[in-house]
Amino acid sequence: MKYLSACHAAPRNRHELALLLLTLAIVAWVPQSQAVLLWTDLGATQVHETGVGTDILGGLLQRSNSSTDTLYFKFHVDPVSDANTEFYFAAFQLFEGTHERLAVGNALNAWAYSAFATGETGASNRVVEYVDLNSANPEPSGIGTFHNYELVHSGIGRTIVFKVQYVPGGDDLVTVWLNPDLRPGATEASQPESLTTRFKANACFDQIRLRHGGGGDGWRFSEMAIATSFSDFVNANGTVAGGETPFTFRSWQRERGLPENYVRALAQTRDGYLWVGTDEGVSRFDGVNFFSLGPQEGFQGGPVQVLYGDSRAALWIGSVDGGLSCWQGGRLRKFTAREGLPSDSITALAEDGEGRIWVGTQAGLAVWQEGRLAALGGAEIFSGKPITALFREPSGTMWVGARGAGVFCYQGGRFVPLRDEHLEQEMLLYCVGTETNGGVLASHGTSPRTT
Repeated sequence: MKYLSACHAAPRNRHELALLLLTLAIVAWVPQSQAVLLWTDLGATQVHETGVGTDILGGLLQRSNSSTDTLYFKFHVDPVSDANTEFYFAAFQLFEGTHERLAVGNALNAWAYSAFATGETGASNRVVEYVDLNSANPEPSGIGTFHNYELVHSGIGRTIVFKVQYVPGGDDLVTVWLNPDLRPGATEASQPESLTTRFKANACFDQIRLRHGGGGDGWRFSEMAIATSFSDFVNANGTVAGGETPFTFRSWQRERGLPENYVRALAQTRDGYLWVGTDEGVSRFDGVNFFSLGPQEGFQGGPVQVLYGDSRAALWIGSVDGGLSCWQGGRLRKFTAREGLPSDSITALAEDGEGRIWVGTQAGLAVWQEGRLAALGGAEIFSGKPITALFREPSGTMWVGARGAGVFCYQGGRFVPLRDEHLEQEMLLYCVGTETNGGVLASHGTSPRTT
């Protein structure tokens, strides 16, 4: 394998700078490790109507027709253009001079995740315009039949990893995984064969370009990386010499099964499962795998704003604008303003000592009791006001924070306002909690204060 020279002209952009710094680290690390991360850029790049595109690496990495090693490429895409409505192409593409080589993304005529510009040579002398990538989410092709590939849909991101085994003087061997398993312990060999696509292509390159052309607003590329081993993408948190993890901190992102990196809410139910609310919906995590609630379970997805696990092992799901849902015993129930909610935007959830679920919304407060939603006596003071916090003290006292109203405790069947001349009613109350000495800590956007 050729190593990049540390002597090079000054980097022209952040991609070049990142690669140059990583190159210096690689040269120092190689004697201790055979697999190395050659380049990474975790930031997002919007790609729209690029024409032939521009090189993102400044020529610092290349492979020729005489290369004999193997490279692994990884990137995440968030399509803005949609195969259902726009005729377009988008790709992470290898270039050799002005020659288009291997491209992975969405071919102009494919409408699906695919590889293209993959002209094969040899005895068959066959030119392949595009190769559809196998997917765990096949699209229907007719009544009762499915393609083995997935169309590209706006708002649904995917991670792609592809491997190139360079063959001197011949076609290179390419393997592509669409949305591979990159969770801890995953290996190249453990990827499902049914979701693996293999073909031959000329993958020589001295440039890498991000491209889009045609209808729609393009693609957002992020989490891009190039490595010499599949495991470099799995062990994204890194290890120190000797294989010991430097910290006990671990993270899970999209490539490890998390549906969306922007997490809005977390909750744990009495059965031990951790639940994660994101802009894509809600998922259950058992410490290894994520299971997402979807249409099959009756959940329509959408941004989740708050989660709560109650004393009866039920999970309560409050969405940004889709109402309240309850998941228990493998069954999902949904409630909206039609069933008595002040608003379909849920902002806070809590359970009181009587087992009632308090539901804070953008337009007031309601409770779930005896199998139905009901108004709580005295809660009319919150009508039309966003409930920003709900909290139950160990003693059983319930606290409510409401924008434009203040902080209240619920005692003797009525709401008693917290009297503090420093707490202005128009300030947004972010949270209500208890301190170890039993006092109440109120935060309103400045410094917290005990009352």
